[in-house]
Amino acid sequence: MKFFLCAVVLFGSALAASAASLNKIVGGEKTEPHEFPYMVSLQWNDNSKIKHFCGGALINERWVLTAGHCVAAFSHDTAIVAGAHSIKKPDEFEQRRKPKRTFIHEKYNGDVGPHDIALIEVTEPFELNEQVSNLHLPTGQAYPTGHATITGWGSTSNGFFPTYPDKLHKANLPILPSEKCFNDYPETPMDKTNICAGEPNGSKAICSGDSGSPLVQKSAKGEVQVYGVTSWSWVPCGSPGKTGVFVNVSHYLDWISEKMNSQ
Repeated sequence: MKFFLCAVVLFGSALAASAASLNKIVGGEKTEPHEFPYMVSLQWNDNSKIKHFCGGALINERWVLTAGHCVAAFSHDTAIVAGAHSIKKPDEFEQRRKPKRTFIHEKYNGDVGPHDIALIEVTEPFELNEQVSNLHLPTGQAYPTGHATITGWGSTSNGFFPTYPDKLHKANLPILPSEKCFNDYPETPMDKTNICAGEPNGSKAICSGDSGSPLVQKSAKGEVQVYGVTSWSWVPCGSPGKTGVFVNVSHYLDWISEKMNSQ
């Protein structure tokens, strides 16, 4: 069973609700506060039960990169939160903004599938400091190799019922070779613009609530570069032989530039 990783699946259908979960990575470990200053939490201010519903990455002081289905889940009172660590107990380093403009990729069809990428421009720039800072886009089109780091507030559970930890978590995920990524999941909406990453035995995996969160690697210069945007996976989370699927950001550099420079 495939599913979106955004908490919105709790409200989608009975099938999705049976497996939806929030707020931590399966097999991950707790981060230090503000260890990943580019992380953004998308939050519903008008929902008393669920606040965080998706992740994102700060790419400069005005723009956040996330998943298309995350932006599609915006309510009338969505907050873009940088500098977050504890969802339940915000600290003085949090900066909250409202969305000014959003862009969902034109080829995204609103379902589990390719081109699940979006941009958010905030109403006023974030103040960049030690707790809030941007990461970098890749310098060219590529399918990454080796391992990459995922951070998020997605579920810890690899069963059908969610757990709801409070603080940001991280995990180091092996990236599947492109041939396995594109060929091992028949009858799925896999595309050349996707990346597959996760432990094949399911011990480390993305889960619901991780949607939109960045999959990153460090460049030779030591810059953190975002190669993947968390898109979809199977339930239960961490199913053996079924890794998470990410949007390959390097395929969308022109689109990102075009939208960020639009008026």
